[in-house]
Amino acid sequence: MKILILHQAPFKKMRYDLVIDHQQHQVTYIGLQQHLNDLPEALHLQKIVLPPGSEKALVSAVLARVSPSDGYASLLALSEYGILEACQIRAELGIPGPSYQQIERVRDKVKMKQRIAEQGTLRYPRFIETPEQVAGGGWTGKTISKPRDGASSQGIVLHDSFSQAVAHLESTTGWANYELEEFIEAPLYHFDGVVVAGEVKHLLASRYINSPLKYLAGVPVGSFQVALNDTFRTFIDQVIGALEIRRGCFHIEAFYDGRACIFLEAANRLGGARIVETHQFRTGVHLPSVEISDYLALPAPRHQPDSTQYFGFVLYPAHQAQDAKTLSIPESLLCSPHLVSFQRGGGQTGTLTYNEDLLPLSLIARADSPQRLQLFLQRCLTEISAH
Repeated sequence: MKILILHQAPFKKMRYDLVIDHQQHQVTYIGLQQHLNDLPEALHLQKIVLPPGSEKALVSAVLARVSPSDGYASLLALSEYGILEACQIRAELGIPGPSYQQIERVRDKVKMKQRIAEQGTLRYPRFIETPEQVAGGGWTGKTISKPRDGASSQGIVLHDSFSQAVAHLESTTGWANYELEEFIEAPLYHFDGVVVAGEVKHLLASRYINSPLKYLAGVPVGSFQVALNDTFRTFIDQVIGALEIRRGCFHIEAFYDGRACIFLEAANRLGGARIVETHQFRTGVHLPSVEISDYLALPAPRHQPDSTQYFGFVLYPAHQAQDAKTLSIPESLLCSPHLVSFQRGGGQTGTLTYNEDLLPLSLIARADSPQRLQLFLQRCLTEISAH
């Protein structure tokens, strides 16, 4: 099989080689040099290097270097920043795959909430998308302004009131590609798994410590796995059905007030940060391999043993944080049986990222209950200090 891989996410997380025999298949990786640098030298592969700045016009940059006559049978695009563009590339190359409209439903935050609203029973934040809707009245409390297709919380602003949010949009970005959304005061959760043959598999639920919005402001963020319950399972089934996610990994975020889930947003791709690793620690399942094997109709690697432990992580931001050398970890934390691993990364980058290799510090922890895990992660946030 001749396979084209749009390579953007770190290879060590995707591990294409666990599914794809690079000797048996013709595999070409296409992407920026900075992304292609992490490809193992031992793998038999071809590279196509895109020029700097190509991410701003990814479709045309790729199609300038590959064509239908190249005979690619499949295109893999597992990063959040390429899945929508991959639909257009596949269409031009004559490669089967999800349609642009299917993927747009899980990229456009307005369209996904509209589908959730049509489902009829799911809760979701109130939102408006046009200045004409302002006259109909909004709400009085805290309000979020956000890009409709943004990622990693970039461009999101929390306002004290609906009127302040309206004024902000009208004086800065304008309404094009933006929405206003009611701010929900409840704990935030994320749900991760994969859809195979229309069925949700390997589902896990996790609760955030702090939030991606606080991480944007320079506060460490983390999450810890919690026990699944019927409310979570039913909610995910309803969201997957409403958004018509037919295959592939998913990352769904929702508030949970102890009684019901309130939908926030969904993505038909892997969760970022340390989710791939912590998911595999608990379930034994490497989520990217399940997705890749399903798309390519190749055997999936054998799962590792699962665990009765719960796992979580904490990330220290690189865009508004001290560098790695100034973060001190007490010996009592380093010696704790709860600490699985920690990593000091590249330090100050000035760029918003969840890639642990570029962060001043990230860690993974475990415990035999969500409550003990939460306490340990909170302890890490309290005791790890800058000096």
